[in-house]
Amino acid sequence: MSPSPGPEPPRPDSGRGLGLLLVLATALISGVSTFVNLYAVQGTSSDAFVTVRNVAVALALVPVALLAARPGRRPLGRRDLGRLIFIGIVGGGIPFLLFFHGLELATAAGGGLTASFLYRTLFSLATLFGIVVLGERLRGWVVLAGLLVLGGNLLLLSLTSAVWTDGSGLVLLATLLWAVEYTVSKRALRDLPSPTVALGRMGFGALFLVGYLAGTGQLAAVGALGPAAWSWVGVSAALLTGFVVTWYAGLERVELGTATTVLVLGFPVTWLLAVAIRGAPFLLVEALGAVTVALGVLLAVGADRARAAWDVLRSGAYRRPAA
Repeated sequence: MSPSPGPEPPRPDSGRGLGLLLVLATALISGVSTFVNLYAVQGTSSDAFVTVRNVAVALALVPVALLAARPGRRPLGRRDLGRLIFIGIVGGGIPFLLFFHGLELATAAGGGLTASFLYRTLFSLATLFGIVVLGERLRGWVVLAGLLVLGGNLLLLSLTSAVWTDGSGLVLLATLLWAVEYTVSKRALRDLPSPTVALGRMGFGALFLVGYLAGTGQLAAVGALGPAAWSWVGVSAALLTGFVVTWYAGLERVELGTATTVLVLGFPVTWLLAVAIRGAPFLLVEALGAVTVALGVLLAVGADRARAAWDVLRSGAYRRPAA
C-alpha cells in the first residue's frame, strides 16, 4: 500500500495571495470603522477619544508582537527604532488628530461623505510614492484602474452633501501623512515583522497623543468621557486593532500601490452600511459607483493575484485536520 501523499507544497505566489486576502479584510474593517467613527466622536472631545482609543490598541498589540517575535532575532537597532518612532508620529499620532477633528467638523457641516472620499484618495498618493520611493512598476492597466476607482468614488458621493467644509482640508492632510507613513512602513517591513511595525505605529503614536493632551491641557477631557463614549471607544479600538494587524501583515506581502487600491473598497462598504442601517436612500448612481470601484480594484489586483488569493482561500477551506 503506497503511503498517502504529503501536503502539497505552497506555490511561490501563495504569499501574495495571503497578503491580498489580508488587505481585503482590512478594507472591510476600514469601511465599518469609517461608518462607526462618523457617530463615535459626536458630542465628545475627538482628541481625548482618539488618544484613549489608540492607547487601548497599543496595549492590545503588545502580546501580538511578543507572540510573533522570531526566535534568535537580533534586537532592534537605532535605525529600526528611528523608523518606528517616525511611523508612530507620522502614522499613529498626528494624522489621527487631524482626521478625527476634520471628520467631526465635516460631519457637522453635512460633508462627512465628502471627507470620507478624500481619505479614499490615499491610494493615488501611495501609488505615486511607491513608484518614486520604492521602485514599484507602473503598469498601464493600473492607470485605468485608478481612474475607475476615483470615478466610482465620485459616483458614491451623496448629491446633496457639501462638497468642501472646514474639516475637509484636515482630512486631506491626514491622508497625505498616512500615504507617507505607509511608504516608510513598506520599506521597514523588509527588515521587521509586521506586528513589530504595527506596535511601533500605535505605541509611539499613543505616546505622542498622550503628550499632546498633556501639553494642551486636555487630560481632564478623558475623565469627562461618559459611558456611551467609552462604549464607542471599545468598538472603535477593536476595529482599529483588526485594521492594523491585517493591514501590516498584508502590506508585507503586497505592493504598496495594490494594497492601498484594495483599501478603497472600504468606501462602498461604508455606503452599504449607511443604506442598510442609517436608512440613507438607495440611489442607482451610487450603486453604479460601488460596482465601478470594485471593477477598478479587480483590474488593479490583476488575474494572477486574484487567482493566488482564491487558491489560498480554497486550500484553507478544504484543509482537513490530521487524524
